[in-house]
Amino acid sequence: MSAFNSSTTMDETIGRLHGCPTRSIDALVSNLPEHHRGNLAVFCYGRAHLHEASLAIAATCNLDALVDAGGKPGAFLFEQSRRPPETDHIFSWARRVRISLEKSADEV
Repeated sequence: MSAFNSSTTMDETIGRLHGCPTRSIDALVSNLPEHHRGNLAVFCYGRAHLHEASLAIAATCNLDALVDAGGKPGAFLFEQSRRPPETDHIFSWARRVRISLEKSADEV
């Protein structure tokens, strides 16, 4: 059964993606045919707030489904969805700075 029937629209599926933990997306889209998942992954990839969801959805698709849905960008999405997540990029810009509260001899 397709998730895009009269009772569930693509808008509802996208609405469910908002706030859905990445680890739960597989269960959310598992009942969709692969070509629908490919279309949904390509659609979501173009929206910054759904970028992580698009990678999770693309990870459930084969290359052909993503290429059919998005051409070269679909192939790029396939490659991106197979890369391991970068966990240390959040604080990579920060560097540790030593702070001293010691007063100089002139200030005492």
